[in-house]
Amino acid sequence: MNDPQFWIQHLNLQPHPEGGFFRETFRSVLEVDHKQLPYGYSGDRKISTSIYYLLRSGEISRLHRLRSDELWYYHFGGSLRIVMIDHEGNKHTKILGAKLEKAERPQVLIPAGTIFGAEVMESDSFSLLGCLVSPGFEFDDFEIYERDELLQVYPKHAEIINKFST
Repeated sequence: MNDPQFWIQHLNLQPHPEGGFFRETFRSVLEVDHKQLPYGYSGDRKISTSIYYLLRSGEISRLHRLRSDELWYYHFGGSLRIVMIDHEGNKHTKILGAKLEKAERPQVLIPAGTIFGAEVMESDSFSLLGCLVSPGFEFDDFEIYERDELLQVYPKHAEIINKFST
C-alpha cells in the first residue's frame, strides 16, 4: 500500500492537467442557478463536487486557480506542502498531513480565486487526498498559469513561481 501505483490502479486515477492523478468521486444532483452565483461563472453549477487526488514525490501540482472554494482532505501517505498566493499577492504555506504536533492539518481550505500549487514533502513517497469544490468544479473555472505570466505580476514570489510552474 506504500506504492503509489497501487492507489492509482485501484482507485482508477487518471493524469490531471496540473500534475498528479485524479478521479471524480462525487457530483451533487443539486444545482445552483448561474444567476445566483458570483460574477464570472459561465453557467449553472452543481452545489459541490469531489475527487481523489494523488501526487508523487518529485512531481508538482502546478500553480493554478479555481473560481470556487476548494477543501483538501488528507487520506494517506506523505505530508503535502501547499503554497498559495492570495488576492492581495501575499504568500501562504499550509501543510496537509497527520502530524498535528508539527502544525500539519488533515484538511486545508484554498479560498476561491487563490493561486496555489503543491508538492509532497518526503522523498520516495506520495500523498493521497480528497478535494471538495463548492460551487462544483467545472474546467471552465480552472486556470493553470505559465511561469512568465506570474513572474510579471508577482516578481517577489519568483522562488515559488519558478518551482511550481513551467
